[in-house]
Amino acid sequence: MSDSGSVARLLVTVYARERLEDVIRGVAEDALSPSMADDEPWNAEASFDDDLARAVQDIAASANLLLAERLSELLETAPPSVRGRMSSVPRYPEQA
Repeated sequence: MSDSGSVARLLVTVYARERLEDVIRGVAEDALSPSMADDEPWNAEASFDDDLARAVQDIAASANLLLAERLSELLETAPPSVRGRMSSVPRYPEQA
């Protein structure tokens, strides 16, 4: 399998997109409500929360694609020990 395929599998295995969503959501919430209040002002606005969730998902998907692309490029010049570890990446997340 190609290096880009290995990187893509690895990102799925480590739940990269989901983890990116968590981080991006936290940053967005902090930016929208810099106080440390537990009750975000938009919680009563379901449509805004849905829009925020979609924006976070779109950003995380883009970031995940960029991460896969850049890691694939880096892998081209990676030392043999790193390339060898990539070959042991499980095909599916449930095999991790």
